[in-house]
Amino acid sequence: MIQPWRKIGSKPVGDYRIFSIRTDRKVSPRTGAEHEFFILDSVNWVNVVATTPDRQMVLIEQFRHGTNTVELEIPGGMMDAEDASAVVAGVRELREETGYEGESARLIGETSPNPAIMSNTCFTVLVENCRLKHPVEWIKAKIC
Repeated sequence: MIQPWRKIGSKPVGDYRIFSIRTDRKVSPRTGAEHEFFILDSVNWVNVVATTPDRQMVLIEQFRHGTNTVELEIPGGMMDAEDASAVVAGVRELREETGYEGESARLIGETSPNPAIMSNTCFTVLVENCRLKHPVEWIKAKIC
């Protein structure tokens, strides 16, 4: 049976605005050997699957620095401290990034994006019957 590794130490390595890095020193339950692991701490984020009344998906096209490409994506982003829930964050992100609002917003899933090195959770929110109601709010969306 797989056992958790006992943490014997942790130290911050760097803080980079949208994430921080730390090293955790842990002991293997199988061998007793000590190992160091790099962990990325980031706030939770939310992705939004938004559909229109005619069953079209609301997508956003934007440049992404990680891949150095323009991507077509579902709306989403980092959850703010003020967000009462992932659903609230999803509705906010949808409005900020696309100007769309909808009905029956609800959580349909959550996952650990990369549990090998990241400590956060990604939530997926479904919003149905979306209609364009507002201009895009790039300033509120905190796009850099």
